[in-house]
Amino acid sequence: MTTHTPATPAPDGFSDPRETWNARFAQPGLHYGAEPNAFLVRESARLAPGSRILSAADGEGRNSLWLAERGHHVTAFDLSPVAVDKARRWAQERGAEVDFHVASVDEWDWAPDRFDAVVAIFVQFADPALRER
Repeated sequence: MTTHTPATPAPDGFSDPRETWNARFAQPGLHYGAEPNAFLVRESARLAPGSRILSAADGEGRNSLWLAERGHHVTAFDLSPVAVDKARRWAQERGAEVDFHVASVDEWDWAPDRFDAVVAIFVQFADPALRER
């Protein structure tokens, strides 16, 4: 069994998840594109108009912005400050209002009854230790 120190990253890229995602989101353009996730679009009819929605692990904001532009009150967070900075700039360009935060799934305050719905697209990309919980 191979062990990895911070100087030798794990082959799965998750020895430092924040830096892994920062590096991906630091690339030019949008890592997952500009269009919202197809599943979210397809299932969005289930959301009541003006819903309070939390978008977890939101990345560069494609899903949260799409929801906000449809009249929802959206709060979003991502582990990567690079992604959140991109999302904030993109929201400003589009004139969309989203309350963005830098936080991990572990750091987020999961207070009950704050949201009508939680959107979590591609959370399967969480680091292996987090997926086990």
